[in-house]
Amino acid sequence: MQKVSVAGLLLAFFVSSVFSQAPNLCGTVTDATTGLPLADAIVRLGQTTYNNGFGQAPYLVSTDANGHYQLGTGTCNVNVIPRSLLARGDAFSQPTYVGGKVLFSLPQTTATVRMSIYTVAGRFVRDVMNSSLSKGNYSVSIDARGISSQYYLLRVTINGAATVMRIQPAFHSTDGAIVRNSSEFQTRVEKLAAVVDTIHATMPGYAIGVTPITALSGQFDFVLTKNTTWNGDTNAFWGSGYPVATGGVTYVVLNRTNGVWADSQIYWSIQQNGTKTRLDKQSSVTVTGGGRFYIYIDPNDSNARYFDFVEYAVGNGTINGNNTTRVDGWRLPLQYRIHTATKDYTRGDVYEMFYQPRQAKFDEFKNEVPREFTGLATHDFANIWAPHTSPVNIFGTGGPYENYFIAYEDSVAAHNPGAPAPTTTVGIFECGNGGMGSSPDYSACVNRHCGTLPQSAWPDSTNYYRAYPCNYYSKWCHKRALQNLQYGFPYDDDENQSGIVGGVSNVQWFGIAIGW
Repeated sequence: MQKVSVAGLLLAFFVSSVFSQAPNLCGTVTDATTGLPLADAIVRLGQTTYNNGFGQAPYLVSTDANGHYQLGTGTCNVNVIPRSLLARGDAFSQPTYVGGKVLFSLPQTTATVRMSIYTVAGRFVRDVMNSSLSKGNYSVSIDARGISSQYYLLRVTINGAATVMRIQPAFHSTDGAIVRNSSEFQTRVEKLAAVVDTIHATMPGYAIGVTPITALSGQFDFVLTKNTTWNGDTNAFWGSGYPVATGGVTYVVLNRTNGVWADSQIYWSIQQNGTKTRLDKQSSVTVTGGGRFYIYIDPNDSNARYFDFVEYAVGNGTINGNNTTRVDGWRLPLQYRIHTATKDYTRGDVYEMFYQPRQAKFDEFKNEVPREFTGLATHDFANIWAPHTSPVNIFGTGGPYENYFIAYEDSVAAHNPGAPAPTTTVGIFECGNGGMGSSPDYSACVNRHCGTLPQSAWPDSTNYYRAYPCNYYSKWCHKRALQNLQYGFPYDDDENQSGIVGGVSNVQWFGIAIGW
């Protein structure tokens, strides 16, 4: 390998603290299969450092279009990952350690390279380097002054692909044994003895990435793997050949629980108190009028907890107004499709949610919302409760977060002369109780955290849920909805964000897919 001189790569190796005075965590989030950056992924700290310099909710951020995130303030040395880059460093040659030097090649145009030293007991010692490098061959010397002659573990990470070697820097050992895949490495390095907290990365349809951190500064990259088996075949998902009704619209109920529940365990009814019909006995029915169409899973469960519904207004071959709703809570993956001869309309949860474990949805929620909201997903396995419907008092009078929206409401009033008077936090969530809560525009903008912007910016959905405090429950629902359209709170139809579909004629059938 040709030796390339790189300024700043010959680093003296002294055992010293890496703790920074100001919190500053940053990095990238990419897809494990494609290597492409994941935009709008959620990155957050774990449970212990909320008040350690991060304040309210800045410990929870979204990645930008390049998959970058930053928690805290300061300089963040994160390079843009080329879109052609394969995941997990497949294009990089294996780093080696020879004569006190780490040798490696970068065939790509740029790469983020990080080298970290650990003791053989798994305790983090310090970073040797953390730099963005261009294409080329590199030789990085580790100066042995100030350290003992014992063995260490050297972890070399190139754009998220990690190699761990056992080295002996003081003697310029040529050992360089790869120990990445051994159980010893897993217990000694991945479960660090000096962990301060954990940092999490979450994206709908992906397994949650969790990494222990030893200081509130540094770069941490995530490569997320999908946890959904969705193959993208929407035609197979919906099927075809359903009868066309006369005098109404054919409703077809589809079991899309990914094999968890049989048709004999799923029931449907027109109206909540209507007769329940077992899906394996009858899967379609002519519907007219208006109301709610219910679907139940495991109806013998206590209190019939596992259910969902579509609100409908149906005429003779027409859809006058249909919608899914999460105003009271999220229960089951639900999606509908209005099929006409020329056009289809789909609303509800994204397809990926039908093909991932149920527990994954609850885990994603708890990892994507601030601490004020996590309790909404811990009461039972049937609901992620809306903030104003939780059976445990979280935001109501006497609850731990009854003042969640109060200061922000005051700020909205200060920015908008003549605005309605502030109301309670629950008044905002339930869109009632007078004042701002009863105003569709103001209640919606407080829920979405856009009320301090000029009113001309209120209709722009790119401004919604961008900062704390906001309705993170509604944000979670929208993030998992087709076209980001969902009814997350009672006034979520303000600026047409609820996704109501009406005025559709010549409807051939209306499909409702229920998942688990």
